Amino acid sequence: MHPALKLLAGLAATVVLARGASLHQGQVMMAELGQAAATAMQANDVVDGSISFRQPSGLVARVAHLSGTANPATRAAVIADLKRHPGIAGAVWSPR
Repeated sequence: MHPALKLLAGLAATVVLARGASLHQGQVMMAELGQAAATAMQANDVVDGSISFRQPSGLVARVAHLSGTANPATRAAVIADLKRHPGIAGAVWSPR
């Protein structure tokens, strides 16, 4: 087999395996991160908050997009709590 074909076959196999693993484990991971974000909001008395890990591009990432009625100090406290979580890369508060 030609070396270039081996390389292409290896790349294709890697993409298929990575996508399958992402679909299988990604939902579980996002559910765990969502639970951590919900806990942080409840701990800071945010009762009408919403959480999304979907980015504006439509992809899912480990950055939490939060919204809800909360004063700036509460928002900062929730974001600080989430930034300490090992699976969450960051958090931003977005207007509704």
